[in-house]
Amino acid sequence: MELKNKIFEQFILQNLFGKNYTSAYNKISKVLHVNDRVLSSAINELLTEKKIKLKNKRYVCEMEPVSGILHGNKNKFYLETKEQHKFIQISNPNGAKDGDVVSAYIFKDSAKDIAVVSSVLQKQDEYFYGRVVQLKSNAIILIDGDNNRILLPTDEISKSCVGKNVCVKLESKKDGQVPTGSIYKIYGNANDPIAENVTIAEKHGFRKDFNKDVLKELDLIPNEVTEDELKDRVDLRKLNIITIDPKTCKDMDDAVYVEKLKDGYRLVGAIADVGHYVKLGSNIDKEAYKRGTSCYLGDGVYPMLPEKLSNNICSLNENVDRLVMSIAIDFDNYGNRIRYSIKPAVIKSKHKLSYDIVDQIYLKENNMDKQYADIKTQIDTMFDLYKILAKEREKRGAIFVDSKEPDYVLDETKTVVEGVDDHSALLSTKIIEAFMIAINEAIGDFFIKNELLTLRRVHFSPLDAQINELNLVLKRFNLPLVNKSVKSYQHVLNVIKDKPYEEYITYNLLRSLQKAIYSPQIYGHFGLASKDYIQFTSPIRRYPDLVAHRILHSYLTNKNYSPSYEELDAMGLHLSKKELDAKDAEIESNNLMNAIWAENHIGERLTAKIFNIEPSRIVVQSGLITFVIPMHDFLKQGYRYDRSRQCLKRYDNKLLKITDSLPIIIQKADRTKREITASCDFNYNNELNDDKIL
Repeated sequence: MELKNKIFEQFILQNLFGKNYTSAYNKISKVLHVNDRVLSSAINELLTEKKIKLKNKRYVCEMEPVSGILHGNKNKFYLETKEQHKFIQISNPNGAKDGDVVSAYIFKDSAKDIAVVSSVLQKQDEYFYGRVVQLKSNAIILIDGDNNRILLPTDEISKSCVGKNVCVKLESKKDGQVPTGSIYKIYGNANDPIAENVTIAEKHGFRKDFNKDVLKELDLIPNEVTEDELKDRVDLRKLNIITIDPKTCKDMDDAVYVEKLKDGYRLVGAIADVGHYVKLGSNIDKEAYKRGTSCYLGDGVYPMLPEKLSNNICSLNENVDRLVMSIAIDFDNYGNRIRYSIKPAVIKSKHKLSYDIVDQIYLKENNMDKQYADIKTQIDTMFDLYKILAKEREKRGAIFVDSKEPDYVLDETKTVVEGVDDHSALLSTKIIEAFMIAINEAIGDFFIKNELLTLRRVHFSPLDAQINELNLVLKRFNLPLVNKSVKSYQHVLNVIKDKPYEEYITYNLLRSLQKAIYSPQIYGHFGLASKDYIQFTSPIRRYPDLVAHRILHSYLTNKNYSPSYEELDAMGLHLSKKELDAKDAEIESNNLMNAIWAENHIGERLTAKIFNIEPSRIVVQSGLITFVIPMHDFLKQGYRYDRSRQCLKRYDNKLLKITDSLPIIIQKADRTKREITASCDFNYNNELNDDKIL
């Protein structure tokens, strides 16, 4: 039986039956390199089981194909079957891509099913998003941010959409010709930030609204916690528990409490019990899985869950009962975890705090320490515990990076960006990050000790090629080199602290790392130097966290929800992709909002720092905003690009290099390209830089 399965697998993998191919006996023998006796025995078994049949001296596949949707990328694909709604690993996609509806053959490989695509039944439609413009030739086209151009029909619909953001469905694409398409959806005026952000969101698969099936299920969900729901839950409503989030946050999925113990500290984390309301397999659940994550753009949040859940019954709002999964962790005075306990609970948050308020309480600014006198001691204790946990993480080599997250301030009309703030610069953001990491690691430890399978947050060590490329940059700055040890990365970050090139080196360090993914495998997290890490603390806005909640809750209540490895692996592929989609959308939205801000600052002079030097342009940064300066501006001043040293050298040996400061003037803001062009004000400072080549 084992030999037959192996040979049948070879049939499939060699495409003998994929796409309805057939093969003669001698061809099969040549491909498989087996003798006649072995091959005849295996073929007879397959004929007996009616998996294949002989027709005109050729063997033809007799199996009934199944249809489903293909999920995955690169070398790993799964088939989501429509008939039984399960995930089956694909051994050969035969050219099909993520999202295609396919026909596939399923066969046994040892104890599990394997599938091979036989044909594509329906390709995923290609859509393009951008601005409709009319050329002098009267041709109407769509231009998107990647400079793709789609020719539209010169009908009344297309003409009425000139100057608007739209979605275009591709109709035909031939080599050497401009592709053609038709308008599928209209978003609104291209100069409207809200319409432009909606375009960006939908381009990457995110929406603010929900379908009627989801809305119908919402009617069955209560608006407040009932007494019946408190059964078998620990009552933590008397605990002085608080939420700390950005000031505009409405989807609060974590609350914390910290107290000083005789020999250490206790951290209590309360995480919204989303799984209590979002039932597995419901329409709400299916839509949440499809979205994968909430997406935060310049005009607000594109939520994974409807507002009734995300902002109300699941959100840990102030002074109302909320259902949670609670975890109490005891640490010693050195930040080592001593013990923890996990239980379903109910809480009543005492304060809804923003990061800036917490900073002011701690620093005793604006009388906030007196206004929040009831929690001032707890805030101080939180900072004390944070400092201890940070030292423990640094000791094991975890990478500390202060990421910059912009907050855009819009005017009353919602069409003008008045300012760009950086809430990540606040001290309290580090507190919550440290506490959530500690909670996620404790939960991960529980899953390992109890041999529970779930989706983990996996971060592999960097590849050799990435390390080599990074070390070339580090050598130019005479910095220590890195290896596959996470401590070598943290050592570089410590060395560059407060140096002029800190931001540039940090960028290159992060770029050398592999992207984190979701997987059921226990690979560990390189960046956090953690072997137990999973994501558990944001079930309102991340579906992998909701998966972990369901498995944990099922285990604690003696229920039987335990998804298979294959199901989790397939989920991981989809959810990793959705996370990248959200990140791409957020970056594009930030670039758009920056361009909108720059439109009202044309002609202003700023001081910027050179962030990158490319053959055709110089990239500079001022605060959180990036500008590009065409290279020809510098060539006219006598500079030449030195590729080997990645700097500009003038005829009199004066240099411009990465991290140097430049006076710039804002020249142009292009919303379509999401780009701001500037010029260097050479007259402002003729002695730009006298440094020597590194």
